[in-house]
Amino acid sequence: MTALAFNVCLLLLPLASAAAFIIIARDQLYAYAYSEAGARAISDRVELLNGELIQLDFDRQRQWDDLVAMELMDGDVEAARGFLLSARGMLPQSARNQLERRLPAGADDAQIELVALDMLTPGTRARYESMVPLLSRRASAAVAERVAQTSLIDPRDFELMARALLAEPSTDALQFILAGFSLGLAGDVSPQVSKGAAALLDVSRRDDYPQGLAAEISALASAAIPIEAFRQAAIAGSQNGDLSSYANASAAFRAAVDRDAARRLAGVLAEIGAMSEATTHGGAVALLTHATEMRDIAKLRLVAQAAGARASVAAKRLQRDGNLMEAARGQLTFTRELTIAVAVAAAALMGLLAILGFHAYQAGRRVWLKLRDEGDDDLIDIRSASWRPL
Repeated sequence: MTALAFNVCLLLLPLASAAAFIIIARDQLYAYAYSEAGARAISDRVELLNGELIQLDFDRQRQWDDLVAMELMDGDVEAARGFLLSARGMLPQSARNQLERRLPAGADDAQIELVALDMLTPGTRARYESMVPLLSRRASAAVAERVAQTSLIDPRDFELMARALLAEPSTDALQFILAGFSLGLAGDVSPQVSKGAAALLDVSRRDDYPQGLAAEISALASAAIPIEAFRQAAIAGSQNGDLSSYANASAAFRAAVDRDAARRLAGVLAEIGAMSEATTHGGAVALLTHATEMRDIAKLRLVAQAAGARASVAAKRLQRDGNLMEAARGQLTFTRELTIAVAVAAAALMGLLAILGFHAYQAGRRVWLKLRDEGDDDLIDIRSASWRPL
């Protein structure tokens, strides 16, 4: 009976574990919600990842200074700020201790920037102050800076894309669909969705656009705006033969929208737009190059919201090996199906351990009894019945 129970548990354990894994992957039960408690931990992990860019421990402070100066020379002020704010993860221990002593408890990024700025060499510090608006001095300027860096789509570009698509139906329609979303032709969209569409449009033109993400985004976009439906609507709505005019193409775009798929695509674009708002337009584009599939966007959005400029420079400099996404920690939501699968797996594991413990107890008891019996055989029987007279 114990052998039968052992075999049943041995079969149930991998099956229930696999079922739990499939349920988590199918229903996407990991939620990557922003919280103040987790943001600091994520930011620390990103700082350590930026610290790995310094390959030699010799004079780490000088190499950190050089990285800031290099980004300033390239004109990337967000990346320069990212390296400056990552000082605790990049500097040697002595300089890190000095930085920590000067920072108040619970210091924000503005305070970290001011203290870390004093640790730069005079030349780099002067260039930083002349090029980068300090966080402590820019309240309203931050919004204007980020809006200016977000490239919204021009209606004339949309018209050119429509003309190319109508002339050659085999043309890749992703950029055309994203342009339409950015212009609000798929319905009323938030500024966040427009920024997400602009960032995704830019990353789709890069050579390092991840193929797995590209395939999933293209499939969702094609479902949201079926190109054949768009072509038919454009032909039916044309009155003077100009199929690709903005008025006709935009009306055909609206008519071809699949509302359910468009809603899902808008949700993805909103996640990307949140990345853009937390960093910059260029930061969101760089972060997207680290995604291998669509579900990675939620992780990168959380990293961007928690680490800000640190995430921008990490996305720009780090290898696309998944380490940046691992900085985010999601929270697992237990549904009824997942709870049942986990309970069955736990019961099977406990059964295996109980049976193994029972058999181990029996084996130990037999050994103990055998040793006791062997000890009894060595004793001399001195009872009177065992003596014979001479």
